[in-house]
Amino acid sequence: KKKEGYNIKSKESIRLICFDLDETLIMESSWKKLHSALGISEDEDGRMFKEYKEGRISYSDWNNKVLEYYLKHKDATRAGITSILSGYEYRKGTREIISYLKDKGNEVVLISGSIDILITIIANDLGIKWAKAVNTFIFDEDDRLVAIHDNGPDTDAKVRYLESFCELLNIKISECACIGDGPNDLGLFRLTGHGVTFRGTRIEKESWKIIDSFDDLKNIF
Repeated sequence: KKKEGYNIKSKESIRLICFDLDETLIMESSWKKLHSALGISEDEDGRMFKEYKEGRISYSDWNNKVLEYYLKHKDATRAGITSILSGYEYRKGTREIISYLKDKGNEVVLISGSIDILITIIANDLGIKWAKAVNTFIFDEDDRLVAIHDNGPDTDAKVRYLESFCELLNIKISECACIGDGPNDLGLFRLTGHGVTFRGTRIEKESWKIIDSFDDLKNIF
């Protein structure tokens, strides 16, 4: 069956491994953490998400609504936001699997619908050279948040980022695998044909491989 056992050929053909961030490398949703800390309730968060999914607002409109809430909060500063985002927890085995994959000669990249501040922190901590976030926070000369710049819906942006990395590194899309947990990773899964997710996620049915822990990746790559 497609999701049972491991294809030995994959060890020979995969050269680049792309990781999602929220609820993949780290246990939390960085957006939910920020929303909670900067004054957006779960109900309001859900309402804005529903408006976006139903096509009543664009991705940028959604970010602008979030920004309105953030700007009312005293911690909407570079230092405040960095402090909030720094309280993350890695999934068990994260450091070990990143080191393992790099030691095997794979390119490891990080592509996330999260925020540039957090991507930079984690990429530096894990020694990942290639990393991109969909959203960039802009601060004024006093380090107060003034804007959120996005590169379009997560699914589309992630695909563009991977294509750019592949062109830069001279790697074929078919030589890439992507580890993720949510619907915004499906573009990458469909593009590469090598989507890997955890057992129990919403995207199991569209994955190439299902794992229970990062340690299982050693049997795939």
